[in-house]
Amino acid sequence: MGRRSCEKCWACSLLTTIEARKLHDAAEGGAGCWNDSVCHSRRSYYRKGRGDRVRRQPQMAEIVVPIPIVSFVVLHTYVEKPRQPNDEVIIHAMCAELWRGDKPIALTQPQHVFGLPPRMVKEYARQLLDALYQQYGNEKRSGFERYAREEQHSISQCPIRPCSYHADHLRSSVLEGSR
Repeated sequence: MGRRSCEKCWACSLLTTIEARKLHDAAEGGAGCWNDSVCHSRRSYYRKGRGDRVRRQPQMAEIVVPIPIVSFVVLHTYVEKPRQPNDEVIIHAMCAELWRGDKPIALTQPQHVFGLPPRMVKEYARQLLDALYQQYGNEKRSGFERYAREEQHSISQCPIRPCSYHADHLRSSVLEGSR
């Protein structure tokens, strides 16, 4: 059984250090129970309570079961507005990223696909999977059959330069023409 809590110390923990010293330090005219070597930690204990320590200790034994390391591919698309399934939104650019477990391994170079018809965009997405498989597949097709998920990014985040959306190439030609 644990030690009983001291009501006086608990009440002291609710005060600021300056107020507590005035009430309890004999040098400042207080009750004389202030002890520098004990009071700071005791006040902290009462402020935080025993609840933190009890919550930190698991009530049941935890068993960690390791997850097998698998490869998966994430498709990154850059679109003007969020795309819903079976939606005919034009994809501005795309790339694929290979992960092994919780570490990124490879990223294909982002490419503009906004001028391509939808069937060619789908074919290009398959080509990205095949390219990653040929480079990192190790004769195992697992993880390269399809994309694990698709991450949609705003067209404003397109990493490709020059880009028709950002039009940096137009600004530089206008500046050169004015010289």
